[in-house]
Amino acid sequence: MATMSFIASCFAVCLPCLSSTPLLRINKSNFKILRLLGEGAYSYVYLVQAGDGGLYALKKIRCPFGNENVKTAMKEVDSYREFRSPYIIQAIDSSVVQEPDGSKTVYILLPYFQDGSLQDVITKNVVNGQVISEEEALSLFVGICRGVQSMHRHHPKTGYTMERSGSTGDQDDLASATESQILLRSEPLEDDEDEVDPFADGGSQYGDSTELTETVSFAHRDIKPANIMVSQDGNPVLCDLGSCARAHVTIKNRAQAITVQELAEEHCTLPYRAPELLDVKVGDELDERIDIWSLGCTLYALLYGYSPFEREELENGANINLAISSGIYSFPANPAYSDGIKDLIRACLELDPHERPSIETILSKAMKLNHRITG
Repeated sequence: MATMSFIASCFAVCLPCLSSTPLLRINKSNFKILRLLGEGAYSYVYLVQAGDGGLYALKKIRCPFGNENVKTAMKEVDSYREFRSPYIIQAIDSSVVQEPDGSKTVYILLPYFQDGSLQDVITKNVVNGQVISEEEALSLFVGICRGVQSMHRHHPKTGYTMERSGSTGDQDDLASATESQILLRSEPLEDDEDEVDPFADGGSQYGDSTELTETVSFAHRDIKPANIMVSQDGNPVLCDLGSCARAHVTIKNRAQAITVQELAEEHCTLPYRAPELLDVKVGDELDERIDIWSLGCTLYALLYGYSPFEREELENGANINLAISSGIYSFPANPAYSDGIKDLIRACLELDPHERPSIETILSKAMKLNHRITG
């Protein structure tokens, strides 16, 4: 995939509101910036249009504090290229641009999902007084679980390359790419530079001495309806991989505990955050079952419109942190769903992470439930 060559000056009018229609150029293809889709503390996501009318999402990550910010942003880029699954978003290209003030900006070109996210589906149902069928909810949930399984059981030596700024590659016309064509070719990944990672017990984020036949578990760490897009064929697609990291970590000292908890507060949305991330202690062992908790909250939200702990706060005035740490939630009488799907949620929301099932168990339970409905 060819590297991106940006005309950086075209972004002068893009922050953060767009009063005109600025243009940028990527590999001989012009893109119009149409509107702002979303923003975070240091990032913006724009809807852009290619010359042939194709729509894409462009994520702009500002790195005002030097190389550490750039490293963090490039870890997100690495995550987009690392996992190859129809249920996990893949980037089309990326670039690092030096700004006039000396700071750097990372750009990531991503597919645009015109049907929006699962949160959009939930919001539409709430506004229109509609409810999702159990069959549709389970079908979506199975797809989400398949994406999560690709992270939890990942072969780290088989990466998917996406050349960065300054490298050479195929002169593909990105404007002609479609969502179904975004497949990055498989090559071994190079080891990253050694650095301190509070979510890693050793080794780099993706490349280490693990054999090809072995797997390394990664956790998304911010699974929620807003981070799950819906493709044109109705499949769920995990996105926003900025929080993705190696799943297994043992907290060895107080400084690491504080760092991990602060990162969780920054990157893991509270109503979907696992209780073990609320009060991280020395000696704690964190793993991929953080995602299992979030999956239970997400399935609950699909059915009832809110995460179980948001509902406790809204309906009963509960303190959401206390509700999560105590595992306090309930199921409303309406809409009515089967005991089977409620039991699936309960399994995900085991307070003790060691009692939570694996992604394979959750996926198997969801598929069996769906089969009973569809025959």
